[in-house]
Amino acid sequence: MKKTFILLLLAGCALNLFAQSQQKRLEQHLYYLASDSLRGRYAGSEDAMKAAQYIVKQYEQMGVEPFYESGYIQSFSNSLAGNKVFNNVIACIPGSDPALKDEYVIIGAHYDHLGVKHDKVYNGADDNASGTAAVIEIARQLKDHQSELKRSVILVNFDAEEIGLFGSNAFAQRLSREKKIGKVCLMMSLDMIGWYRQSGKLIVQGTGTIDDGKKKMKELAEALGVNLKTKKFERSVLTATDTEGFAKKGVATLAVTTGVKSPYHKPEDDADLIDYKGLSDISDYITRWTTQVSSDELFRPSGRVAKKHQTQVQPFDLGVTLELGDSRLHHPYGSAVDGRSRFAWNAGLMAQVNFKCKWVGLRFGAMYGWSMARYIDTSDVFHHSKRYYQEGLTVPLSVVFQLNTDYGLFHAGVGMYYTRVFKGGLTKEPVWDFVRKDQVGMEWTLGYRYYGVETTIYARYQFNDFTYKSDMPDFRNFYSGIRLTYYFL
Repeated sequence: MKKTFILLLLAGCALNLFAQSQQKRLEQHLYYLASDSLRGRYAGSEDAMKAAQYIVKQYEQMGVEPFYESGYIQSFSNSLAGNKVFNNVIACIPGSDPALKDEYVIIGAHYDHLGVKHDKVYNGADDNASGTAAVIEIARQLKDHQSELKRSVILVNFDAEEIGLFGSNAFAQRLSREKKIGKVCLMMSLDMIGWYRQSGKLIVQGTGTIDDGKKKMKELAEALGVNLKTKKFERSVLTATDTEGFAKKGVATLAVTTGVKSPYHKPEDDADLIDYKGLSDISDYITRWTTQVSSDELFRPSGRVAKKHQTQVQPFDLGVTLELGDSRLHHPYGSAVDGRSRFAWNAGLMAQVNFKCKWVGLRFGAMYGWSMARYIDTSDVFHHSKRYYQEGLTVPLSVVFQLNTDYGLFHAGVGMYYTRVFKGGLTKEPVWDFVRKDQVGMEWTLGYRYYGVETTIYARYQFNDFTYKSDMPDFRNFYSGIRLTYYFL
């Protein structure tokens, strides 16, 4: 019993010493990468190359091999950046299982930042020297436990993230050309993970891309005492990280961050503000998670990706929609007595079923809305107008013809709509029994979708008269405007 106690005590002391030494190494990495001497590590600059060389030196010292025979540094260019040369650092720890070693788990972090602006150095300690330092230390731990890895682990430090995710996209495209992208079972991006204490949580987006992803990651986090907040998918269309290039190729991805509590894209983002204990705990967690994924023969992606990452037309889409436009009462026998347009809006749900050919879909929805128009009194020789309004539920149904491109999804649609009017009439005359409660018409749409957000120009023309009294003029509603839809499923 005494001997067991002593062994446990020694093991605990060893773990504590390891944690302290890892924190010191993380601090050493941060203070160098986020130092004024590297002048903000602007993408493709000499300063960024110094950072890359520092990373290479760390891998060499710990015996982690380059992924490509040509070396750790893999240069690339991008026409959108004027064909400037950038440099990814790519290393690999081979797996030990003959059947699984040709499958990959990728851990990535970008090392570039904003450089110098207006004589101020943007050191980017949290963004993203923190992720870069963590990848280095994760590589060290994985190398020490290489025998536990069945799948191979690729460690990649991306250049040119800040100016367009160029580094991660270049690597994803290269793996695709080499027919290896299908062998990647998981890609993780560590981006801004240095403020755990201040944030109070580690955020992982993308657990829905993995079978039982949330459950598995939560169980491990609880065992290690990490406060983990998970999200099924990356949803924000205004933000992106290095997962994007892989997710668009169907790879399961996880975006790992402590959020934007730090001085994001400000000169104050310095190494002295980093929570090194938290950074060490996160590094341990990602190391354990990577080992678990690598060694689990039953690990599988779910086959689902975030809506913003979908490049292929999906069988079914569902989203929330908002229409803003105008309406007017159109006289079918002469525009001389048409009423002037007034504001109209609708809000609700929009869904689409796509046929097997993918370029044709059936779109339908349900939207509650309110519209106004000027009603022309044709019995008045001067054609004085009154204000007309109505509230109701509109159900559009149309056939959509769509073209999927690398730049987004374009569509044109034509169909019918039905509106059930619940309330309406002339605002100065509360009686509205002349309004037809069932209105039907034709709808035309023309739109563009990108990252799950769709902008559509719409027009609707009512077939039947908006009034059913024979002594009332036979005006019909005409609507036009812009529809904004966010597809979340």
